[in-house]
Amino acid sequence: MTNSSTADRGRSPLWSTGRYPSLAPNMLPAHASLVDAAGIDPGDAVLDVGCGTGNVALTARQSGARVVGVDLSREMLDLAADSAALVGDDEVEWVAGDAVALPVRDDEFDAVLSSFGHVFAPESTVAGRELRRVIVPGGRVAFTAWSPVGVVGELTEVLTRHVDEPPGDPWAHLEWGRPAFVREQFPAAADLSFERRILEFRYVSPEHFWLDFAEEAGPLSPVLGRVTDPAARERLRDAALETLEEWFADNAVRVEYLQVRAVVA
Repeated sequence: MTNSSTADRGRSPLWSTGRYPSLAPNMLPAHASLVDAAGIDPGDAVLDVGCGTGNVALTARQSGARVVGVDLSREMLDLAADSAALVGDDEVEWVAGDAVALPVRDDEFDAVLSSFGHVFAPESTVAGRELRRVIVPGGRVAFTAWSPVGVVGELTEVLTRHVDEPPGDPWAHLEWGRPAFVREQFPAAADLSFERRILEFRYVSPEHFWLDFAEEAGPLSPVLGRVTDPAARERLRDAALETLEEWFADNAVRVEYLQVRAVVA
C-alpha cells in the first residue's frame, strides 16, 4: 500500500456522488453474486474499488480474504468502517483514493472487485488500466456495470432531454455495460466472461423509487439539484415516472446490469 490520497477529485459527479446508504440493501444480491464470480478464497488479497458503504468488501471478508476498500468519498469510507465495526471486523483497510490513480502497488492483489464503482471514473481507459496494474498475473477482475439498455439507459435519455449542460458525460459510465468496450479494456485477458443480470429495487411505487433514487439521495440527486426551476423539475419528474412505470411490477423496479469476470494474463 501507498500513503497517497486523491479523495474528492476526479470522478464524474453524475450518478456517482449521491448518497447511497438507503439504496445499498437493494444491491446486496449483486454484491454476493460478484464475490462468488470472482472465486474469492481464504487468504486472497482483495481490492474493492469504489467500495461505498463496504458491502462488497465485507462479503469478500466472509470468504476469509484480506481486503482493502478504496473510495473517493470519505463519508462513504466512514459508513463502511461503521458497518465493519458492527460485525466486529477490524481487519478491512479503508483507504481514500481515486479509481484512476489507485493508492496501491503494482501486482498487489489476487482479485479486484468493483460494484458499480470504477465505471464512474471520467477517464474510462485509465480506470481500466489501473484495474490491470494492481492485479497479479493470473488474478481475477470482477465488476458490475449498469446496462445501456433497460431502465438506466432510458432514464439517462430522460436526463439528456431535461438537464441543460449536465456535469460530465451522462452516457460514459454505460460504456462499461457494453461487452465490446470491456474487451477493449482487457485485450490480453486469459478468460473474459459476461453475464446479464437483473436487480430488483423494492419500492411500493415508481414515485417512492424516484424520491429515494433522485430527490433525497441516490445517484441522480446531484444532477437534479442543478434543475432549479420548479416547472422544469416537474417536467423531468413526470418524464422519469412515465419511464419507470414501464419497468415497475410487483413492488419492484427491475434494473438490468452486466457482470464481468476477467482473468488477467
